[in-house]
Amino acid sequence: MTGYLDIHGARQFLGNRSLSWLRLHVHEIPHVKLYDRLLFDPAELRAWVEQTAVRHNPIDIDAVVAQVMMPKRKERAER
Repeated sequence: MTGYLDIHGARQFLGNRSLSWLRLHVHEIPHVKLYDRLLFDPAELRAWVEQTAVRHNPIDIDAVVAQVMMPKRKERAER
């Protein structure tokens, strides 16, 4: 089977994760087991990383502060 990565190659592909982390999460990561070896397809690993990646949306902190502070300002103005 050419083109597949062994566990050490998968570790490097995933950003030098520790072997213990990889073994702990191997049930979540797409792989093929051939006898006692785990093999990882780089294309499937890339798709898995994209699917499980956490995307953070930029936050307009000024809008959040205004939203939180606006009710308090109205209460003070009514007094």
